[in-house]
Amino acid sequence: MVRAPSLRLLAAVWSVPPLLVLIQALIASGAAALPGALLREGVPWAIWIAVTPVVFARAARPDALRGREIAAHVALALACAVGFGLLVGVGYRITRPETYTLWAAVRMSVFDWLPFQPLIYAGVLAAGLAVDAGRRRRDAELARAQLETQLAVAQLSALRAQLQPHFLFNTLNAAVALARAGDADGAARVLILLGELLRQLLRGDAPQEVPLREELSLLDTYLEIQRVRFGARLQVGWQVADDVREALVPQLVLQPLVENALQHGIAPRSRAGRLDITATRRGDRLRLSVCDDGPGVAPGFSLAEATGVGLRNTRERLRRLYGERGDLALATTEDRTTCAIELPLRTAGEALRG
Repeated sequence: MVRAPSLRLLAAVWSVPPLLVLIQALIASGAAALPGALLREGVPWAIWIAVTPVVFARAARPDALRGREIAAHVALALACAVGFGLLVGVGYRITRPETYTLWAAVRMSVFDWLPFQPLIYAGVLAAGLAVDAGRRRRDAELARAQLETQLAVAQLSALRAQLQPHFLFNTLNAAVALARAGDADGAARVLILLGELLRQLLRGDAPQEVPLREELSLLDTYLEIQRVRFGARLQVGWQVADDVREALVPQLVLQPLVENALQHGIAPRSRAGRLDITATRRGDRLRLSVCDDGPGVAPGFSLAEATGVGLRNTRERLRRLYGERGDLALATTEDRTTCAIELPLRTAGEALRG
């Protein structure tokens, strides 16, 4: 249902015709003519203040221009014309009793205004139809935007859900490997840490984005699992700027990068390897990176063609959350491989205000 204009707005709009009448009377006959002109040809316009909401309400009906509704519009337009004429006639009778009888004044006024009032009604109806059409268009756009948002959230949730079992199975495989190697304490430690991680990851109300400090806490638990697996072969360095710890990041965004570095940079060799995890601010953007000193990626490797679940899903989540403002890059120098993410820098408070 289209909302009718406020009383104040209606009064302002329908005061224009009587104002023009008063200006004309002032020019033609002076200030003495103003009270009579206002009563005769100003007050009757107040009828439209009451009629306009009714017309707008009927214009908002699905069948506003069909069958019985057309007949109702015609009847209401004629009633407005007669009512307006009656008020004008009464005004003439009051202000000029020596010239007009009540019947003569009413008859004259009704016939004088009968051709014009239906035209005014048609204009009000057209305005109501236009307002209702705009409202329907906005409602449709809002519904479409809500549907697209729901679809995007569902897709993001599906991508995150793919990461969780992938991460779970890899961790369970690590526990199985430790158990087969006779390291029962190590396997138990992995399973305990895994339980802590799952409590965070499998929350029903888990948001798509979390403060970086929460993501780092989760990542630290994940690395504890990997330290059980790799022992002294895994060295980790942290470089996290204090001014980005409250920045929002996609949940589970760093773990796939670390897992990729472990798989390709640490696991293939027997000597110790190092991971460096950094988080810094670059203007209005946040840069997260995971570096390893492993052998690097194979020649011709492309993130766009990557088939692994972790990097592929991370790239897709960034695209869906941030569009062109989110970026994932992988580069190898002589002795370092760096996987870096850049995304808009914002906090939870800024997200709520936005």
